[in-house]
Amino acid sequence: MKSVIIGTAGHIDHGKTALVKALTGIDADRLEEEKRRGITIDLGFAHLELPMPGGEADHAPSRVQQEQNALKATRIASGLERSDRIKLAFIDVPGHERFVRNMLAGVGGIDLVLMVIAADESIKPQTREHFEICRLLSIPRGITVITKSDMVDEDTLSVVRMEIEDFVCGSFLDSSRSPVVAVSALKGTGLDELKREIVRLSADVPARDTEALFRLPIDRVFTMKGFGAVVTGTLIAGKVKKEEEVEVFPSRKRARVRGVQVHGSSADQAIAGQRTALNLAGVQMEELSRGMTLAAPGVFEPTQKFEVQISLLKDAKPLKNRARVHVHAFSSETIAEVALRGVAEHGRGS
Repeated sequence: MKSVIIGTAGHIDHGKTALVKALTGIDADRLEEEKRRGITIDLGFAHLELPMPGGEADHAPSRVQQEQNALKATRIASGLERSDRIKLAFIDVPGHERFVRNMLAGVGGIDLVLMVIAADESIKPQTREHFEICRLLSIPRGITVITKSDMVDEDTLSVVRMEIEDFVCGSFLDSSRSPVVAVSALKGTGLDELKREIVRLSADVPARDTEALFRLPIDRVFTMKGFGAVVTGTLIAGKVKKEEEVEVFPSRKRARVRGVQVHGSSADQAIAGQRTALNLAGVQMEELSRGMTLAAPGVFEPTQKFEVQISLLKDAKPLKNRARVHVHAFSSETIAEVALRGVAEHGRGS
């Protein structure tokens, strides 16, 4: 079954978590502080399965197709065949500017973004910030979701649409090739259309390389009584099975996979493109943290230096040689120094 990772993005209180709950039935706010304050602080997770395109005909089927569909339905009901469905994993991110680091830890491995903009507030500061982050990450596809559409009249909604179309013009969210869907999580309007657009775009998501070397950036660590340390993350390459050995980076500690879960259900293995939870033996929870990476043992080496090509936003200050910067890679964050090629010690980059 194909798996697609979907991330949310957008300003605080624009309804990202409510949208995910309306789509999946799962409240992604899991922390007591989040429920008490009514805002998302850390990453939240939810999942959903939907039929793939072609699973349900868009036109009246012929008699032969009807007979084939009936036979397939019988085989599915008897467990002899599975329906063509797609697994969607949602990563819900905080919208407050103070928690942008948590947002960055979640969007590194997503296939599709839901850019959430509230109809009663339109484009706000973290709308712009999250949008630019998605552009810098080269996220290839997304849907602009206008939430709280029930709180404004049609004229206001039309104005917000025009503002959004101007805002995303020329980007991967350009309305000429990326859908804009108005919804109400409270009343349920627009959700069916949004699901159809999610499935349509998900059909074009290329499969991850399951034969590559296993890598799982860790975005959450916790312990379960009787089981020990559990880590979760988006499996970005390869696959992992129960009882396999993995290596923790950068500590280089080895661990054994006691159990595997995909979308909250036990599995024999997880493959690239899936939200994955691993129960680890041979390592304590205190030795693990967000930003670490699990990988195939004895293959990779940590490094202190690497080459990059840097793009600056239009309103960013010129980058100085030897400038200190924050580097975000998947779920990790670290401080680094930039050495610009062909630039004098006190020169500037462009």
